[in-house]
Amino acid sequence: MLHGMVEVAFGPEHGSVRFGLRGPQREFEAGSSVMLEVVCENRGREPIHVFGFSNHYPRSLRVSPPKPHRPHVRVSFADASVLHPPEAFSTIAPGSYAVTGLDLSFVLDRLGPGTYPIAFGYDTVRAGGRLSALAAPAGVDFTTGVVDLVVSGARSLREQGIDAALEARLDAMLTGDDPAFREQLRRLGPGGLAYAARRVARVEASGVEAHAGFRALATLAMMGPAALDAVVEARAVMPHARAALDFADRWLRHRFGMPPDDADLPFVTSLDQLIHNPSMRGNFLLAWQPYDLPIHGTRRVDLLGSGDAVLATKPAGGSMPVTTRTMLTSAEMAGLLSMLRREGVWLFGPMRRLGLPDEPRPTLEIQLAIGEPFIRRIAAWNGEWRQGPAASLADALDRLFDPVTRPSLSGFRV
Repeated sequence: MLHGMVEVAFGPEHGSVRFGLRGPQREFEAGSSVMLEVVCENRGREPIHVFGFSNHYPRSLRVSPPKPHRPHVRVSFADASVLHPPEAFSTIAPGSYAVTGLDLSFVLDRLGPGTYPIAFGYDTVRAGGRLSALAAPAGVDFTTGVVDLVVSGARSLREQGIDAALEARLDAMLTGDDPAFREQLRRLGPGGLAYAARRVARVEASGVEAHAGFRALATLAMMGPAALDAVVEARAVMPHARAALDFADRWLRHRFGMPPDDADLPFVTSLDQLIHNPSMRGNFLLAWQPYDLPIHGTRRVDLLGSGDAVLATKPAGGSMPVTTRTMLTSAEMAGLLSMLRREGVWLFGPMRRLGLPDEPRPTLEIQLAIGEPFIRRIAAWNGEWRQGPAASLADALDRLFDPVTRPSLSGFRV
């Protein structure tokens, strides 16, 4: 049992199972790392199977604001509508417990400064196969006790004259795709750059939060090289978002026309040569696979330097793929290569460690010449391809090999 864990706020016990939330020991700054621990304790005589406590299976969080009957923020796993396989569940033996972490960094950044009472609620999650997963009895809410999180304002913004009210207005403009957003940031000078750089961290989330993060990144690209200094400063105070801000730093350098890193120089140089010299495309190969999952089926295209392309598709539940062929024109090949160069394809990569359930993970493999320095293999979650800087490239690859837009894709088997 959990002897001595007095700092854990447990909720009521139901059927010999109870959940607890380990409270924070300090005040947080908006945008800083916020990790809480959830405990599930099995005080009964039979093992139980719970969702969300495995580090090897994707999950997402749902955050519900306070309501009249529940005056606290309720955090839960946002996966209750999906049927999950047995490997999504962890077994807790009688008299034992399991612990998992909740990363609320982006949640608290979104809520802004204030004091927030928070509790975790475990909702019933459906299991596939014959697994008997933990399910709440009718009328029962598996929940932890409530802990208070105190969040202060972001010092880097307050020092630039952006108070809580202005920060809230900027958030509304950012998430609402307000066309005046960029001009508002320009008027704020360094404060506007600091705001946008901090919001780039949200690309590590999903849904509307990721959209806001990618829009902040696109806005920085329009603000000039001074945006790079703001990204470096944000990275120093937001360690949980280092991967996102590292990507922002490299991608902005590319957009501002700065030289590529030494590791990327051979690839970029070769790509430039292939754009202007078609005779050098003999070793070129591009493979684009937007999805390969039982629920979606499979779609893959292989394109040679000659322009010859083979498309393989298999519908969900299908057993045999249908293969079709087409030929890109010289102009289409040059345009595609130029887009690979312009979009900085060699910089792409996943921002999220795990995807959503059944979320495709499109992959792009590019070979410009023989040898590892001239090859890039890129995999990122579908939401990142479709919302981030690679969105136009992914859309172009789909349209180039769509039977509706290319009548030459007639559907015959080869």
